[in-house]
Amino acid sequence: MAAADEFDGFLVDLDGVVWEGRELVPGSVEALRTLIESGKELVFVTNNPARPPATYAERLRQAGVPAGDDRVVTAGVATARLAAERVGTGAGAFVIGAPAFHETCAEAGLELLDGEGARSAVAVLVSGHRGFDYEELLTATLALQAGARLFATSHDPTLPMPGGNWPGTGSILAAVETASGAQAEIGGKPEHHLFDQARALIGAAERVAMVGDRISSDIEGGRRAGLATILVLSGASSREDAAAADPPPDLVLDDLAGLLR
Repeated sequence: MAAADEFDGFLVDLDGVVWEGRELVPGSVEALRTLIESGKELVFVTNNPARPPATYAERLRQAGVPAGDDRVVTAGVATARLAAERVGTGAGAFVIGAPAFHETCAEAGLELLDGEGARSAVAVLVSGHRGFDYEELLTATLALQAGARLFATSHDPTLPMPGGNWPGTGSILAAVETASGAQAEIGGKPEHHLFDQARALIGAAERVAMVGDRISSDIEGGRRAGLATILVLSGASSREDAAAADPPPDLVLDDLAGLLR
């Protein structure tokens, strides 16, 4: 019996599972199509907030995976909603991240501040982006020292890319937390906020597993959410990491295609 036969639905991570950067993980598209054609419920979950859910869904469709815009949940959306709930819609926020994350925060009802005015923000939201600089660090630090609350999309230190891991949100967040002394509330994996949204989309599926490549976020978050956990070795974590984890993942597979073997 194939591993997939044990489950009715899956939450599937993207980076390191379906693709690495612009390159698809071999066999991932075929595996996802087969799961969907066999009636499995799939929702895609990612700690990468660099694009809105619709963009990730379109990329899946272009690759050959039939995925609706409403079948993708990002840490960006989860974190923006969390911050708006904590500080209230209309509150001033300083946002560190890609343009799409800024848009997501505005759509959640936060008032985005910049320049010296951002030093009076009541919330600071952090996600990884390649333009991070000292001025952003300074503004975030001064706002947090003045009493702002800190939120971040994840603690993930790296992002799997072809040729090696790139610095991720956790690396930037570490600088902000070190400079300000504040500690972030996380909206993405492994915290429950993203999992709550994704699990609600699975529908009537009873036996649900989280499939991911990173033990500290995907596997730990799935475990906390009461899901079976499946680690694939196509991304951040190794078989040795899985053996050392406490508790270990329920299953360890080479890649997504391993679900069908």
